[in-house]
Amino acid sequence: MDINKAYSKYLQFCIIEKNLSLVTIENYKEDFLLFKKYFPNILDTEDLTKDDLNDFIYKQSLDDLKPSSIKRRTSSLKNFYIFLEIEKIKTNIVGNILTPKSEKYLPEYLTIEEVERLLNSFDEKDDIDLRNKAIIETIYSSGLRVSELVNLEIKDVNYQEKIIKILGKGNKEREVPIRKEALEYIKKYIKQVRNNLTTKNKKTLFLNSNGNQLSRQYVWEMIKQKAKEANISKNISLHTLRHSFATHLLSKGADLKTVKEMLGHENIETTQIYTHVAEDRIIKAYDSIRNKK
Repeated sequence: MDINKAYSKYLQFCIIEKNLSLVTIENYKEDFLLFKKYFPNILDTEDLTKDDLNDFIYKQSLDDLKPSSIKRRTSSLKNFYIFLEIEKIKTNIVGNILTPKSEKYLPEYLTIEEVERLLNSFDEKDDIDLRNKAIIETIYSSGLRVSELVNLEIKDVNYQEKIIKILGKGNKEREVPIRKEALEYIKKYIKQVRNNLTTKNKKTLFLNSNGNQLSRQYVWEMIKQKAKEANISKNISLHTLRHSFATHLLSKGADLKTVKEMLGHENIETTQIYTHVAEDRIIKAYDSIRNKK
């Protein structure tokens, strides 16, 4: 694949799935331009090798660039390489690169009241709104990633067991419980909307009005718009609902290992960013006891 086209796909992934700011995206573009300046002969993803990132570090050091800037740029490009591996655009290109451990920032999440406002912003008499409410219910109920949501198939929903089967990163399958409310809206959507579509797609659960699979971009824009209609000022995305799912589970006493499995995290360290909730819960409980005395 053309290297510029591949990087454009990566930036789209960063905007939609990772909800990165425009400032960060512009920084990533600058990092990529510098990379191309150092490696003008890399025109296609097939030209990439494991040695590129180490060479990138070396070339930057020759230009007397600050170590902190070198580390940030290298980390940015390494994430691009990882994306190519995940998407199977180019494999076996991520070598042993020493990059700084990034600080784990607290993810944005919605309160339960904000989730309710978001869900109440849909008009269930409208086919598109009914489908979109089923989407939001499913995401919030099971903590799906956007790629997992758009690829969800009808057969993956087990109404009797109240679970859905998810094909996650690295083609790893996991089964996650799904709330009764979400199942009810999925049933409504299938009966009132999906069954009336003229489509050759018999597998994918959520389709657009033309009977085709939904795009990540559409889901991202839809959630942004509905949050605005619900008067939610936070900069939210589909990932925010995933964060809210994990946060609310922990606040109600779920253990970290269970949440890790439900989110499909490979390492429990990734899930630990949500442990602030448990700490908040303990502090609030302590304060409530003190206030009663």
